[in-house]
Amino acid sequence: MTDKAIEDNAAWSRRLTRAWVLLVALTLVSLGAVLGFGATEAGIAAAAVALAASFYKARLVLDHFLDLRRAEGGWRGVFAAMLAVILGGLMATYVAAGMMG
Repeated sequence: MTDKAIEDNAAWSRRLTRAWVLLVALTLVSLGAVLGFGATEAGIAAAAVALAASFYKARLVLDHFLDLRRAEGGWRGVFAAMLAVILGGLMATYVAAGMMG
């Protein structure tokens, strides 16, 4: 291996470690929001915080662990749109369930 390849591997390793630490932090944010608000009136806010954190966690996994960050902008947009639709559907379901109960 050349020195440049070793530097690239070291930078890659640091990037993945930073992404992992951010994933853990976002998990703690989600947990704190849900446990902090619980099933009170602010439950919708807790769900919104948890789903927003989930969106960023999914983007981190796609960008750094699946290396989508090197893909063309169209692919990143498609995956971001799919995530938004899925998480928006989950939020709509949560709100609808809250109105029924």
